[in-house]
Amino acid sequence: MIYLDFNATTPVDPRVLEVMYPLFSSNFGNASSTQHSFGMEAADLVEGARTQVAELISARSAEIVFTSGATESINLGIRGYVSSSLCAGKKRVLVGATEHKAVLEAAQIACSDNGLQMQEIPVLSDGTLDLAALNTMISNDVALVAAMHVNNETGVINPLSSISEIAHRNSALMFSDLTQSCGKISINVNELGVDFGAYSSHKIYGPKGVGAFFADRRIMRSLNPLIVGGGHEGGMRSGTQNVPGIVGFGVAAKLANESLDDYQNHMKSLRRLFLDEIELQIPDSRINGSNNCVDNTVNLLIKGADANAVMAGMPNVCVSSGSACQSAVPAPSHVLVEMGLDRTSASESIRFSFGKYTSEGEILKAIKELSGAVNYVRSVSERVQIA
Repeated sequence: MIYLDFNATTPVDPRVLEVMYPLFSSNFGNASSTQHSFGMEAADLVEGARTQVAELISARSAEIVFTSGATESINLGIRGYVSSSLCAGKKRVLVGATEHKAVLEAAQIACSDNGLQMQEIPVLSDGTLDLAALNTMISNDVALVAAMHVNNETGVINPLSSISEIAHRNSALMFSDLTQSCGKISINVNELGVDFGAYSSHKIYGPKGVGAFFADRRIMRSLNPLIVGGGHEGGMRSGTQNVPGIVGFGVAAKLANESLDDYQNHMKSLRRLFLDEIELQIPDSRINGSNNCVDNTVNLLIKGADANAVMAGMPNVCVSSGSACQSAVPAPSHVLVEMGLDRTSASESIRFSFGKYTSEGEILKAIKELSGAVNYVRSVSERVQIA
């Protein structure tokens, strides 16, 4: 099997597993039981991981809350903020039209529950947020602007600094889903102007089931938590902390930080090879999205070849036709439709996402299988049309 769906999830790095193993058996303390050495050791490990996870986005450890994943972090941030006193007098929330469904649905619920209106900011054909439209839509009655850093389906990088400047100039705060940029590009939330955001462990070769919520302390103090009872995580996320997962997340974050240059160079090399081979072997195809994107992600439109049929024709290659969280929904990608693709073109698009373990040999084998599947699907389609 050739796995090219690293934007959906990643395998746990062996170095992460090595640190996690003892925390399930010999060092199993509850980080809240600090009356004895087992608990104190667990608490120290959690705080060490908090620092490592914060450093991944150039934040302070006091600005990090551990959660069960990016989806919970997104809900904590958006719903916790919109329901807080910070939004008194505000009437609207602006959300990028190509956001992950977790952001779109959390914002919709938050607005519905608190009497605000959610409006979607359109994107340009290259997938980046339409700044001119944002400038037209925003005013001082906007509580929040939500824009993801890197799109999970296309890899397109949004100009967060420009977006946050527009938001702040109109007294709105800036929320960003950082899930697909962490470990792929350098992130400094202060320079980007991000007030609060979310990211996840399992996208950076850490364990599933653990994520992080980041917020400036002035915001954190006013948020309404989603989960209460016990006062864990500074009262922002009650419940016994997942010590093995949190520590694994910390190690994964540290490794991602240390190896970022090597990772980026590897991705650039794989991307060049992939695109060169696509040009040679898959005619009438093109990339969806801007050239300003993370190098590990290619969203490829293959004209005349239904994506699901192509994927069925190459069972040894693991890719996707959209977000992993939407794979059960039989509809074209909302991201591609918002970028202006018609439903047919959206249904002919496949996402390839590479990882740090991907080899050039795997790329060559995958494209060989892709070429065979595309040729078969196109030939069947042509016969059906003739008939």
